[in-house]
Amino acid sequence: KSLFAAAMDALDISNDDHLVVYGTEGCMFTARCFYTLRAMGHDEDKVHLMQGSLAEWMDKKGAVDTDPTKAISAADLDVAKEAKYQAKDATSMVDMEHVLGVVNAKDKADSIVVDARGAARFKAEAPEPREGMRGGHMPGSFNVPFADLLDPNDSTKFKSTDELKAAFEKGGVDVSTDKKIICSCGSGVTACTVAMALEECGRDPSKTLIYDGSWAEWGSDQTTPIVS
Repeated sequence: KSLFAAAMDALDISNDDHLVVYGTEGCMFTARCFYTLRAMGHDEDKVHLMQGSLAEWMDKKGAVDTDPTKAISAADLDVAKEAKYQAKDATSMVDMEHVLGVVNAKDKADSIVVDARGAARFKAEAPEPREGMRGGHMPGSFNVPFADLLDPNDSTKFKSTDELKAAFEKGGVDVSTDKKIICSCGSGVTACTVAMALEECGRDPSKTLIYDGSWAEWGSDQTTPIVS
């Protein structure tokens, strides 16, 4: 919380600001940025995710600031200094212990897990990109590859609502389930793409959670159960 608040101060962002998240062509991190801003306390009515890339914005003659900017790093931030930005502890995030409880509870669990990795990685038919990591998936989890939710011609845009619902249905996921949906992926990034797609389908975002450690944590722990 203190690190996030310090970062927002360094970026000169206040709690009253309306924020529009966008990326360059092929950027995979916009949904994660959007989700993090809301999870850390920015008013959900003041956080927006632009559909389309910066290149499209420029093609449509959108205004662009060309002044040089400096990227910030955690090492440059003074977390001991009282922050102007009022952040809160992250909401809608769960840890491995929580997910392990869901997996072990099986059908009696109050949640399901949806994995955003590609089908080949989910089935352990393709190696994980991180050396030494086990392949496969969590027992009982569902696979909805994040790429299936995005416009094949522009990955900075979601497919239509009907196409999103069809992708979840294909993966065996009922978007209107009363159970909570825990989104996982390789590293906690594209899990947010799944969470955003669920919201686009009309799902209450308070019933969707992100497993922040995702497979990078689960797959590297030799004690967690997997199906391979």
